[in-house]
Amino acid sequence: MGSKTRGFPSIYPGTRSGKAEGIEFKTKKKGEKIMKFRKWILLFSAALFIFCAGSGIVTGADKEPINIGAIASLTGYLSDQAQNVVEGTELAVDQINAEGGLLGRPLKVHIRDDEMKPPVGARRFEDLVKNQGIVMHTGIVFAPVASSIQQTNKQLEDKGVVLFQAATSHLEQNPKNMQSNLFFIGSSLEAYGLVGGEHMARNVGKKTFILYADYAGWGWVIRDAFIKSATANGGEILGSLAVPPGTTDFQPFLTQVMAKNPDYATFIVNGMMFINCMKQAYAMGLKDKMKFVTFHVNIEEVNGCGPEVIKDVLLVTDYFWNMQNDKNKEFLERYFKKYGSGKRPSMRTFLHYASVMIWADAVKKAGKVDPKTVSASLVGFKGDYGKGEIEIRKTGDHTTVQPIVVARGKGPNEMKDKFDTQEIVKLYTGEKYFYTPKEKGWE
Repeated sequence: MGSKTRGFPSIYPGTRSGKAEGIEFKTKKKGEKIMKFRKWILLFSAALFIFCAGSGIVTGADKEPINIGAIASLTGYLSDQAQNVVEGTELAVDQINAEGGLLGRPLKVHIRDDEMKPPVGARRFEDLVKNQGIVMHTGIVFAPVASSIQQTNKQLEDKGVVLFQAATSHLEQNPKNMQSNLFFIGSSLEAYGLVGGEHMARNVGKKTFILYADYAGWGWVIRDAFIKSATANGGEILGSLAVPPGTTDFQPFLTQVMAKNPDYATFIVNGMMFINCMKQAYAMGLKDKMKFVTFHVNIEEVNGCGPEVIKDVLLVTDYFWNMQNDKNKEFLERYFKKYGSGKRPSMRTFLHYASVMIWADAVKKAGKVDPKTVSASLVGFKGDYGKGEIEIRKTGDHTTVQPIVVARGKGPNEMKDKFDTQEIVKLYTGEKYFYTPKEKGWE
């Protein structure tokens, strides 16, 4: 009668013995044998199809990766911030792939260095679009590179991709400059000023003197929003001074601040300018005479100041790693698992992680990866990736309305460990802390 053996039937129909890779079946005539063999092939093929479909297994061209890009200044004085961009992007890609990919396909990220040169960034971005087939781009830490990539993406017209940036302002969100596929995972810069002005006037003091970085796309925007909010809440501006970009000696500016004797000093400077300003203000004894507030601060800048200098300084920004909510705890667990617990994620790490995650969720909603469809899906999108709910406006400015953090720097005697450098004082939420679409030229 023949015997049965365990195994799977062969898909090759050339067996003359009646065995098909471990399957033996009864035969009486050669024709019956061939017919039965064909039945086995059909049955096995159907079973394999059902198994693959049910278990989410994909084959062949279906497994082609979805390509995304991240260009950042990996060489130059912004390289540390650029590395944070890379870490956040890769963390999101790892998470999505571990959960089965996106629309049944894996994500692949292409990292490039713009060398802090706008033409280099634009050229490498165009190469990623044309030759690597990216459909989404996140990254950029140097504003001039951001502008060049935006312009290149605009020139690509229908071949342009979804662009995410960490920050923006009404200067690029107006109808003349905006693009339908341009989005911002961080806050619009005016939000820091509007929150800071309200918080300081209501909780710290009425009189302030302002030092601000003298460039339009950052320092001026936060300054103007701060003045608007502080005065609306009963504050008084005693004066302001523009600080040239790259300034290292702040003593002449700080001397004028001290002469005005404000309740608090408002410092709208960033990067090494912020660190130098804070250290020199501490050395001159200003902290004994007034409070300080500053804006758009990264954990690297807090650490660069040191606990004695940063103690009691109020920090208005997008994110700190010790925000207390379940989503952020999940983010931290993934971060520590991949990068270890020897450091803490920066604001840029979180924001570029969140940019990939919100884009991926919009892809799932759209059911497609093509940039035009995904861009339409992102408009009005809501999500929470670790700092509370964020929402992309439906109007053409694409402002991402989200919580703004006010934190306080901790002194050495308060710190539980070397990472315990700040505490969250308050989260400010709502449309009132962002310029309206009309103020950005959309109504």
